[in-house]
Amino acid sequence: MIILDLLVAFVFGFIIVGVVSSLFGTKGPWDNFLIFAVVVALFAWSGGVWLRPFGPTWMGIGWFPILFMGFLAVMLLTVASPRKTPNYLPWKKETEAARETRIAVDFFFWLFVACLVIFGTSHYYWYPRVV
Repeated sequence: MIILDLLVAFVFGFIIVGVVSSLFGTKGPWDNFLIFAVVVALFAWSGGVWLRPFGPTWMGIGWFPILFMGFLAVMLLTVASPRKTPNYLPWKKETEAARETRIAVDFFFWLFVACLVIFGTSHYYWYPRVV
């Protein structure tokens, strides 16, 4: 079930991010479509498996909670996204403070992704499904 849940979450995540990115002209807070879609899909998966399944099911998966959590995640991350891509000056060197800030943000990003994976997989340990 974990593979099918992940597959549904990734399909819905990429569809939702594609639609919202084309409507609002943003690639997420990281200015990268792929990272934005993966984070939304992981958020949809981890939140969707913990919600009580409601709505129609497909192959035993209540896909409406996954869709709802993906939509919630994409809206929250779109609000935090810059509207225009910043103008990068190739001749301007990165300062030490900017480098340390980037490292800290990257660390918290990977910590967030790890927490989403742990939350999603812990559902299968705490609430195993009986088929």
